[in-house]
Amino acid sequence: MNEESTGVVQRLIRFLREVWIELQKVAWPTWEELKGSTGVVIVAVILISIFIGVVDAGLLRLVRLVLR
Repeated sequence: MNEESTGVVQRLIRFLREVWIELQKVAWPTWEELKGSTGVVIVAVILISIFIGVVDAGLLRLVRLVLR
């Protein structure tokens, strides 16, 4: 290996070590917190999808009325 590729490898190893150190600092959620958060996200996505669908249908009717 030449000097340049050795420097790249050393920087990569240092980066991965720092990533590991930071991952150990993370406060990971409990299983219950994860399930609760996932439920909130799913409900929010469903409600927003319904809202966008209603607005889209309303705008479609409005455009059809205007173009008649």
